[in-house]
Amino acid sequence: MEDKGTQPPEPAAAAAISSVLANDDLLREILLRLGLPTTLVRAALVSTRWLRLASDPAFLRRFRARHPPRLLGFYHTARARFQDEVPAFVPLPQPPELAAALRGARLRLAPGSSGSGPDAPVILSCRNGRVLAAEFPPDGPRVSIISPMHPARHPPALPLVYELPRQPGQILHASCMLLFPDVGSDDPSYTFVEFLRKDQEMLAKAVSVRAEISDLNSVRESATIEIQESWERSIRRDVLVNGNLYLLGGKGHVLGLNLASMRLFLFRLPDGVQQLHRMGNIELLRAGDSGLYLIHLKGFQIHVWFRASDSDIGGGNWELVDNICLGESFGQFAEPNWESGDALVALHRVEDNAEVFLRVDRVIFHIHIMNRTVNKVFEMSPEAYRYFDIFPFMMLWPPTFPQLRNDHDQDQ
Repeated sequence: MEDKGTQPPEPAAAAAISSVLANDDLLREILLRLGLPTTLVRAALVSTRWLRLASDPAFLRRFRARHPPRLLGFYHTARARFQDEVPAFVPLPQPPELAAALRGARLRLAPGSSGSGPDAPVILSCRNGRVLAAEFPPDGPRVSIISPMHPARHPPALPLVYELPRQPGQILHASCMLLFPDVGSDDPSYTFVEFLRKDQEMLAKAVSVRAEISDLNSVRESATIEIQESWERSIRRDVLVNGNLYLLGGKGHVLGLNLASMRLFLFRLPDGVQQLHRMGNIELLRAGDSGLYLIHLKGFQIHVWFRASDSDIGGGNWELVDNICLGESFGQFAEPNWESGDALVALHRVEDNAEVFLRVDRVIFHIHIMNRTVNKVFEMSPEAYRYFDIFPFMMLWPPTFPQLRNDHDQDQ
């Protein structure tokens, strides 16, 4: 007896399906609901028409807004001594399709993984599925941009730029090595930015670094901006949104730099929010393309603030959008001493999706702010917690679409 499940659809149903799939607008809406970039890439294999629709920049902007790149895991450098840095990767639970993609990745940054030098790479930055890593072989330091999800690619060696020319009296406040979030995996460059202070004035300098090119004569420089309050030296407290680089460090303000115009600006933190000295109590997150989230840890409460990215000058314009009681969210994970103030509690940010890592003593939790989900993801050994840093590893965006063979249907 023939299996009814294998029978082709009735002619009327087949005609209805064909009419839907032949309509570009309807097909875009179907593709928009696929959920994962990996599924979108597989759908693009159907035909050149499907590939054209799936890879269209306007469609990809809609897809990203609906399905932001996922946090795949994180690199960490828990170690007992500073000189023992060996980056390790901790994956987070994923849907089966993404889990399969992770199994095909080369996530371990072993010595020589960037093709240069015998020592373990030192992570400088991690953004958009790429890792900026430095190695220090005998013939001199070098930097590589590694794409763990594309292990067959061999990154070019880049010069390591860690200092720019400065005038007498200028003191380094902060420096950043930037991988731009929306350029894909083939951009062979990074941007080095310094914030320098002299008395009550701050300025910024930036240079693009490419393979075998280290032209410090092409450094771009901002005008100075007056800084009245004291600012702490800032390490990895930057976030990049729509071409603006935002930096924490002042007790009551955020410092911004528009990288295209090299214009510095300041805006206030929300009322009642103050950065505590070396306490990790506030973090900035990218809110898609619309602006910034500020995550404020106060006691065992998290307050979530939002600010539109087009209001980069002047007053607050912050809106309180959520409050989270960590005692309730942790549930069975909570320890009796956590809310007493005896535990070390600090934030480690993830740039997208309103996600953060929260460190409580030696335990690391992943918190999705909007979903209010909490998961324990890592626990440090007693001797390794002193020198610890987290580098969140996001899924690469935009996805890499394949080249179709000529025998694929050109229209359908």
